[in-house]
Parts: sequence; structure tokens; C-alpha cells
Amino acid sequence: MQPYAISTKSHFVTMLLGTWLVLGIFIDGYAHNHDVVETFFTPWHAILYSGFLACAAWILGMIVYVKKRMGCSWKQAIPSGYELGLLGVIIFLAGGLADMAWHIIFGIEVNLEALLSPSHLALMLGAILILSSPLRAGWRELSGDQIGWRSFFPYLLSLALSAGTVSFFLMYVWMFRYNLPAPKVVAWYMNNSSTLFAHRMADDAEVRGLTFILLNTIVFMFPILLMLKRWQPPFGAITFVFLLISALMGVIDGFTQIHSLIVSFVAGLSGDILLHFRRSDLNRRRSSRLIAIIMPIVLWGSYFGWMAATSGIGWEPELWIGSIVQASLLSLGLSLLAQSPERVSQ
Repeated sequence: MQPYAISTKSHFVTMLLGTWLVLGIFIDGYAHNHDVVETFFTPWHAILYSGFLACAAWILGMIVYVKKRMGCSWKQAIPSGYELGLLGVIIFLAGGLADMAWHIIFGIEVNLEALLSPSHLALMLGAILILSSPLRAGWRELSGDQIGWRSFFPYLLSLALSAGTVSFFLMYVWMFRYNLPAPKVVAWYMNNSSTLFAHRMADDAEVRGLTFILLNTIVFMFPILLMLKRWQPPFGAITFVFLLISALMGVIDGFTQIHSLIVSFVAGLSGDILLHFRRSDLNRRRSSRLIAIIMPIVLWGSYFGWMAATSGIGWEPELWIGSIVQASLLSLGLSLLAQSPERVSQ
């Protein structure tokens, strides 16, 4: 018996509740970063865990409904794509109980400690498995050609929120929070170190900046390349993913880095435009390669352009231009992994 395929409306409900869960994650992250959290029992945790309970109740309710309607076993009643989602419910529940015990025993974590807490990492895994359920269902069921917004949106939102959750747990490498190439940041590293170590500290900051750019490139580009491997998404889908990731990350700092939204919009729009003009290309792999190369150039070119227009660039041209090129090459590498070259028959 094939797994039961639920309707698009049901996936919409899943993602509505999933959005509730994700907002709880990011609001709680804001509280942790701004020393607002004092106990486990806070309004922020209430938003987070009520969102989880809503997702869990919905997924379990669907399983019960399918079992009664189809008269099948419990295993066969799990909707298509939601097998790992059910596992995510179990992992998140276990992580939540462990999180409460952890807070009671060890206190409340802040900053990096909160992201590396074992209980929080369990919550991350559980959340991603839940949120990606519609994506897995759509991967199996939805045709890859000429998809409209109405039919594609729950799967797109599933992809974007899953990527956003990953970016939350990588907030310590979010380039837009630190702006390491800014002249005042470079000067700070030079002026707040001893003469002996000033240049070493500045070099370390440059290494951090390059590392952040490359990791952010993966966070942005992986969901796009995954989407292009399976579907021809509607115009605006790439921009939506970029903007949603940046908007969620903006919650953490109260949208103090508003330029991340502008830069993400420009880069996402460039991908949508490229895809629009390449729709007639029957070789989807070639189109994906082009998007993989161009989008990081637009993303980080816009970032450095914004910096040059506002505060200036403290890095040498070889470094900031080279970082753009390296990000583009990394994205191309991701594209090669996502869609391997065709084998030539002998």
C-alpha cells in the first residue's frame, strides 16, 4: 500500500502551524540574546512550545483520520512525507523535556552556549523534521514543470522555514550581524590589541569574515539549488526564500541590520530573473549552474556595495573581491553536488 497523500490544504495547515513554531524559536532567540530569559517558564517558551504542540496535534490527528478512513495499520496511516515528521515530534518532545531539566539544573544559557546546548540541538533536529514534511511530500508528488504559486507555496514555505531554522542555529556566523569588513571594525581590532598582536587579530577577523561569507552562501544557496533540482518554481520563489531567511534572522537583533533585507531582495530577484529568461532552456542543469554562479556574486557584491556607500570597506580589494569569487565557486560546487553532470555513454 502506497503512503496516503494528503491535500495541498492540509499542507497549508501544517505550514501555518509550523510558522507559529518557527516564530517561537526566533522570538525565544531574541530573548536569549538580550538577557530577557530568566526561567524556563516564560512567554517566549510558551509561544515556542505551544507552536510545537499545535504541530504535534495536527500530525497525530491526520494519522488518526487516515487510519479510520482507510482502515489500515498505524504505520500505513502516516501521510506521505510525514514519516520523519512524526519522528521529529518525538525528538522535539524529548528535547523539550530535556530542555526544562537542563534549565532547572544548569540555569539559563545565553549567546553561544544556548545554541550548543544538547537539548536545544535536539529541538533543532525535531523542528526541521517537522517543518520539512510538506517538502518531502511535494518532492514525491508534485510535478516539476510550470508550477503555480497556489499549488507550490506550502512546499516552498516548508523549504524556506527549514533553511531559516538552520540559519538560526548558525547565527554566530551570520555576516550581517558583525560587518567585519567595515573600517571601524577593522580599526577596533587594530587599536584594541597590543602592538605585537594587532595584525594577528586583524588577520583573524578577516578569516572569520571570509568563513562567515562562505557559510552564509551555503545557507542561502543550498535550498535554492535543491528546489531547482526538482522543480521549475514560479517567479518570485527564489526571492521569497532569501527574504524569509533574512527576515527571520532580523528578528534576533530587532531588525537593526535592515540592509540584509535589501541585499537579500536584490540577490533573490537576480535569481528569479535569470530563471525566468532561462525557462526555455531544456537543460535545467545548465540553468542551475548559471544561477549558482551569478547569485552569490550579486549577493556579496550588493553587500560590499552597500558597505562602500555607507561606511566604506576596510578590507583590501584583493580580499573582498576574492571573497565574492570564492563564494561563487563554492556555490558552483554545491550545484555540482546537487545535480551531477550527465554520464557519457561509451
